Amino acid sequence: MPCLFEPRTHWLILPLVALALSACDKAPEKPVPPPPEVVVQSIVSRDTPLSMDIVSELKAFREVELRPRVSGLVTKQYFQPGQKVKEGELMFSIDPRPYDEAIIDAQAKLAESEAVLARARQDVERYKPLLPDNAIPRQTYDQAEAFAKQNEAIVQARRAGLEKTRLDRSYAEVRSPLSGQVGLQKVEVGGLATSGQTVLATVSTVDPIASYFSIPETTYLQAARGKLNDKNHPDAPIQLVLADGSIYKLPGRIDFAERALDSATGTLTLRAIFPNPNGLLRPGMNTRMRIVYEVAQNALLVPQRAVTEMLGKTFLTMVVDGEKIEQRAVKTGARLGDQWVITEGIKAGERIVIDGLQKARPGMVVKAVAAPAAQVAPAVAAASATKS
Repeated sequence: MPCLFEPRTHWLILPLVALALSACDKAPEKPVPPPPEVVVQSIVSRDTPLSMDIVSELKAFREVELRPRVSGLVTKQYFQPGQKVKEGELMFSIDPRPYDEAIIDAQAKLAESEAVLARARQDVERYKPLLPDNAIPRQTYDQAEAFAKQNEAIVQARRAGLEKTRLDRSYAEVRSPLSGQVGLQKVEVGGLATSGQTVLATVSTVDPIASYFSIPETTYLQAARGKLNDKNHPDAPIQLVLADGSIYKLPGRIDFAERALDSATGTLTLRAIFPNPNGLLRPGMNTRMRIVYEVAQNALLVPQRAVTEMLGKTFLTMVVDGEKIEQRAVKTGARLGDQWVITEGIKAGERIVIDGLQKARPGMVVKAVAAPAAQVAPAVAAASATKS
């Protein structure tokens, strides 16, 4: 049977078959994945006021316990608990009948002593013209004059006794010694009140209201040396941070510093006064005082979430030339809300990763997306809120 292929043709076909079989063994190449996307923020330098928050407690600017100055039964209450009262306003009445009777008795005794004094003075006036003629013994005149002086003293004493009983009668009306807000009554009508002991109610002045707080000795020394008041530290008002994190809209001022530091804690107690026209602030509220102690010139602020800590060091994830990731060691300074002040390691204009840190590894190429303005705004707001 004749051969279908010539030997020379067979030699050419074999390499082609081998090449086709090897091409079938190779898998198709996978497409290269796109670089991970991260959100970056450019660092901007700005003058930033640095502040410190100190725990404080609100107390009434003035607070007085109403105590009766005379004893007796409480016969009437003239206020509603919680209402505002004015200085001199009638608050309670103590049963006045014993004091009315004491006034009548004192008046009668005074009238009696005045009558005796008038008779004694008449005797002195009658005896006096008789002395030159020796019509009466000198001793008689001297006794009459002494008796008159004695009764003058008695009249003065009984007149003072009458004033005392009238004063006690006035104390049967318990009045507010200051303008403010009255609390709940401590004694009901019909209860017995003891002079100087029983607390009937408490009146507090809540506008303005006082906030008491303590600062460390080092902070006091800075303030005493004028560090808080030079041209780089403006005289910013004090802010009050409430329990829900909001800032009270009306600023305050420091009006009192304690005479000495507390030797046990090494702190100095201060008092700040805040206006409280709407009564929002109440005594006993736990608050924080925010005090600006320095203005950092050209400070560099970064979000707290962009800062990582490892082995006692602080790092920022940077996007450098070529859109590559670089991890850089930095030093942090003061903290303002959710922002950190960076003192070393970065400069203005550089970019940091604020979102997508888990996808960013040193040396890898990423797709950097600028952070929306709404995310950058809190840094500016933190600084401006501390200023205001």
